[in-house]
Amino acid sequence: MNTHENELFTAELMESTYLWCYRKLGNTHDAEDLSQEILLEAILSYRKKTQSGAPPVAFYPWYWGLAQNRLLLFFRSRQKQAVLLGETVGNLRNGEPYYFDFADIDEAIIAEEERRALTYQLSLLSHIQRECVVMYYLQNRSVKEIAQILSIPEGTVKTRLFDARKNVRKGMENNMENTNNESKNKRLSYAPAMLDKCGCYNIPDHWGFLSDRIVEQIIAVCACKGKTPREIAEAIGVAPVYFEDKLDYLLKHRFIKETAPNTYIDDFCVFPQQAWLDYCVDQNRVLIEKMPRVAEIVKSLIPEARKYIFNEKDFTDGYLLWFLYVRAAWAMDETMLANYKATCPHDVPESNGKDWRLVVRVQYPDEEMIMKGAYRGVSWSNLHNHFKTSRRNFTIANLYEAEPFNDRDHIITEANADLFMRIYGDPHLSLTDHEKEQAALLISKGFLVSRDGGLYLNIPVLNDPAVDKLDTLFADALREISCEMVADLVKTADENLLPHVRPDLMEEYVNYVMLLTFDCVSELFWYAFNEGHDLEIPKDYSSSAAGIAIYLK
Repeated sequence: MNTHENELFTAELMESTYLWCYRKLGNTHDAEDLSQEILLEAILSYRKKTQSGAPPVAFYPWYWGLAQNRLLLFFRSRQKQAVLLGETVGNLRNGEPYYFDFADIDEAIIAEEERRALTYQLSLLSHIQRECVVMYYLQNRSVKEIAQILSIPEGTVKTRLFDARKNVRKGMENNMENTNNESKNKRLSYAPAMLDKCGCYNIPDHWGFLSDRIVEQIIAVCACKGKTPREIAEAIGVAPVYFEDKLDYLLKHRFIKETAPNTYIDDFCVFPQQAWLDYCVDQNRVLIEKMPRVAEIVKSLIPEARKYIFNEKDFTDGYLLWFLYVRAAWAMDETMLANYKATCPHDVPESNGKDWRLVVRVQYPDEEMIMKGAYRGVSWSNLHNHFKTSRRNFTIANLYEAEPFNDRDHIITEANADLFMRIYGDPHLSLTDHEKEQAALLISKGFLVSRDGGLYLNIPVLNDPAVDKLDTLFADALREISCEMVADLVKTADENLLPHVRPDLMEEYVNYVMLLTFDCVSELFWYAFNEGHDLEIPKDYSSSAAGIAIYLK
């Protein structure tokens, strides 16, 4: 496949296709066969349409529609191959060969579908219901025995068995209704939502977990209304036994909360992707207009800002701007947030007690996104890692973690952090052979530079009091511009996003969503790259530490 096809037919899409087929068929072998047929037909069809100059306008709706058609063909072929009319079957009826007729075929197919549906509905039971069902029906234990084993009252056992039977019966009825109205209920079929996530503070501690495919679907399902494990399972096509531990993690770390016993809802803001795109365009329009003034003020403050950077003589103005633009944008962000909260109509606490912040945007496969205007910004994020060394503690602030830079978040590690600080304290430090190898790597990445017979940090160094003074310098100088933008930015957030915020999440909206609303780093760097011409562009991004700072503790 070519590069564009690889971007569409990803490993995630292949996995989603298999899971969708498995839910429909309940058989691993059939699911593997069907998913391969779907992917092959989709690739060939997409290639043919592209070559003819008429590729699908919306890829995912087209893809899942093709999958649905292939599933129907699969069922039809299986019905035709189940038995051959007029041929004998292995077992005999009354000693004579038995011939199937059409009624027999229909009954056999219906029975098989009902068996699979029943098995699936049993798999959707919660853990506490499932263990009672297994002991009562499969292990033939009495209600009294189950109560003794689980250390619960007999009445509780009876209640769980009653609820389990009710849930299975209801699920079977819904399954038949959905089967008879398949074309009207495509959204009930398993086609995974696509999530974009933005977070800060200690969210990197959870990032790997939150990127799990099942966890992402749980987040999408539980965004607006509390869901039981069974309801989650029915929506994502995965039995509760496979995600109960994930629910425990989400609950423990406050990503979800209980609205009722065994009923869960997201505890952070989740927005439709289209609403977020509309908001971004409006926000970008307000911010980009002010960036020329912001850039000029920041550049005029470089001589004053140098007073707070311990090794400022080692850097050009253009190199320092990678760091100073971010600090200036954050200072404006805090000014605007304080201004907003001073007149905010929403009565919310200053914090929710969490050590992380998160916002998620959701797009479903049958949704096509439309950009209602131009967006002028750059992709950008920042990461902070904290280290303890024999000399002193420090934070390495990777303030521009994005392309065209390579991944720079794991260059300073526990293995070389101590050496890094020792070199800062003594550029002419005598190094062992192993330390020379470590230093050579840091030089190749642009974190150290060799000159005048010594090694020097190629990164601005400050301590916390200096950072505070620098932020105050920018906040005061940019206060007028900051205040000019607050009303317009609040308006665009309230119009596009506020309608999707649950009342119990207003603290999240005021303290984090609005913090993102006032953030202008993306726009400021877009201006610097395209019109400002004062930012020092690295000759080789793979060996540059531009945009990184050291905060001494």
